Amino acid sequence: MEVFISMLRKISRIVVFFCALALVTVGTALAAAPAGSLFAVPKTGIDGVERWGYMDGTGKVVIECMYAAAEPFDESGVAAVYDDAGRAALIDAQGKVLTGWQTAPQSIEYENSIAAFRYTDRTIFFTSSGTRIGEYPGAIGFPVNERVCVKTGEGREARYGYVDLSGTSVIAPVYLEAGQFSNGRALVRDLQGNCHLIGTDGRELAALPAGADPATLTIYNDCVIILYNRADKYALYSVEDMRFATSYSYDEILPFHEDRAMARVGTDWGLLTVVGTEAVKPTYPYMSYMGDGLYAVRGVDAGASVIDHNGKEIYRTDTYAGGFQTFRYGISWHGTADGDVVFFNASGSLKKTVSGIETPEIVAETVAKVYKDGTTQYINIYNGRTLYNNVRAYDLEGGIHVTTETYEKYLGMQEDGTEYGWHIEYPRLSGMKNEAVQTRINDSIRAFFTAGPSGQSGRIALTATYGMSVEGDVLVVWASGVSDLGEAATIWDTSIGLDLNTGARYTADKDLFNDKLLEVTSKLLPQSAPYYGSPRMDKDGVTFFRDYPATGTAQPYTESMHLTFDQLAEAINFDGACYRALTGFTGTVYADVPYSHWAFDYVAEVSSKGLMTGDERGFRPESPILTSEVCATVARVLELPDGTMPGVDASKWYAGELGAVYEAGLLDGFDVYWFDPDAVMTRADAMQLLANVLTYQGRAGTEMSANEVMSNISHFPDAERVPANRRRAAAICVRAGLVQGDENGLRPSDAFTRAEFAKIVLSIAEN
Repeated sequence: MEVFISMLRKISRIVVFFCALALVTVGTALAAAPAGSLFAVPKTGIDGVERWGYMDGTGKVVIECMYAAAEPFDESGVAAVYDDAGRAALIDAQGKVLTGWQTAPQSIEYENSIAAFRYTDRTIFFTSSGTRIGEYPGAIGFPVNERVCVKTGEGREARYGYVDLSGTSVIAPVYLEAGQFSNGRALVRDLQGNCHLIGTDGRELAALPAGADPATLTIYNDCVIILYNRADKYALYSVEDMRFATSYSYDEILPFHEDRAMARVGTDWGLLTVVGTEAVKPTYPYMSYMGDGLYAVRGVDAGASVIDHNGKEIYRTDTYAGGFQTFRYGISWHGTADGDVVFFNASGSLKKTVSGIETPEIVAETVAKVYKDGTTQYINIYNGRTLYNNVRAYDLEGGIHVTTETYEKYLGMQEDGTEYGWHIEYPRLSGMKNEAVQTRINDSIRAFFTAGPSGQSGRIALTATYGMSVEGDVLVVWASGVSDLGEAATIWDTSIGLDLNTGARYTADKDLFNDKLLEVTSKLLPQSAPYYGSPRMDKDGVTFFRDYPATGTAQPYTESMHLTFDQLAEAINFDGACYRALTGFTGTVYADVPYSHWAFDYVAEVSSKGLMTGDERGFRPESPILTSEVCATVARVLELPDGTMPGVDASKWYAGELGAVYEAGLLDGFDVYWFDPDAVMTRADAMQLLANVLTYQGRAGTEMSANEVMSNISHFPDAERVPANRRRAAAICVRAGLVQGDENGLRPSDAFTRAEFAKIVLSIAEN
């Protein structure tokens, strides 16, 4: 079970960011020691997205966490970082971008202070200062002696040649294989399978010994190659003076690391120098290179040792578990039978036993990344102190605190012997004033995550974390993970919303959309497989996700498209609790004023404020407004006490409000004896009443001369049709912005619609 948990932790930090962006891999040259002691660390935001930066050996943040991904520093003092747009760049130890942002390559490799951005069909080389050396189609290896090996064609048609730094061909691509230049020499294999030693101009420098073939086309340390003969015996050959450095007395010689090569005689291993002498005689049944010029060796006893390139023992242990790990930044480690970890360094001066940690990874000269106490931590190797822990904890408004819980479930063993199961991180809230709501929310979150993806068998592997955001009064929480393994792996990115006031659980499908969802989205989202789904709501709209499963070596990934509520209007339940909690919408929704109607917001607001109401027929937005409705609305806006107006039937619904307007003097300019509350009010009369209201409110601009009156309305084509006793009122309304008119003018004899008056009355209500 412990092995399973350890395995899960290696994959538990999968974040769906890589679904939108395929992160590139970095070559093994990154194992070289970095400049100083900087190491990359992640910081996970509340949205579940990791941002990467760098710390030094004291735990101080040197470069802020702002990158989508960040790789270790190379020994040349540069590191590769990636942004959200899928681009890569080299930075220095101060975070300065050296190369400019480049399209993210498939890999980035380093050699001799040169960085290679490898793409499918080309390589771009940069110096460690960020200077661009050039772009070379089909480049292999690195530039040496101002030559770059390039490949043309594929399969049986593949041929190799060389170009100079300008990209000009200097040695035609006529070889089956070609090695990198070293001190003006390179090994190549012709179409007949014969190998030659050539110079930078392509001419053969010397013939290789008859009956010999290079084990690799690499010239080591500028002077020696590894040959083997028809008897499968190996020897070293000097290309400096064209003679054998050793006889064919070895059963195997492996590639050189620095100035030593492992050599085997029978079952025993030793070390050869570049001049062919045996620095360590073949005496060890087991030997492997650990980096930094050091080798792990075992004899016939149960112990194991680390020796240097001359055979000096640097470290020894009689008991260990799992073998020695490769040296990184001068430090290695091995496990013990008791489950502890022993760190040791290349000089032999460090032997530090640490308990309670799993899966160490050396990330800097004094720092290891470990799994400890349920979390990934970065510790000082020498004193065990934790320098950094990417703890996911957040504070929300209202004193709400978010911590992270973990759910793990062991499922079983795969055919290859590896264990699998569930490892899920999910949020937990505390500090809410209403404990019952808090409990309801936490129970919903846990149930959502521990249930896993909808429709998935509980026997499928699952690794996930979470993201969240506060949208209005809704806490939107989403899964960010991968279910299943290998080519069956798929993205899990579904979400739920939790009402922070009531604890109610919302989903977009059930609580935000109406039955027109498919009809609407079919016109807005691409209709090709895989189809968009997993709607994630926010205060402005909904994001839909298109999930691509794993294929071959490609990880599963996702694409997204955000649609606003304006775009989705016909599919949104605007009167539902979910939409109201998301947006803060408090208005009244009428069937005859859909969201797409220009006056939706105005009608919703005047209704929610009780200024205007509808009836069983709806709001009737296009109906002309009646005199009684105008007066009642004005009385409500000004919060006038009920009054009495002569000649008005006291039993009418509008009697008190009409009386209030009358008693407030707002009917000045009207002939009250011919005043008909049940008649449609003309725009001219409505403007008179509105002008009276502005005067009542003490608004500036209600006093104006005859010239000012005409200057405000004369540009309307029907200005002369405005009755003389209504022109001053019309001018006041135009100046105040209550009335704009249209291409036909002010239309004084027409009526305002109820929708138009809803907009006007809100302007009055603002003051």
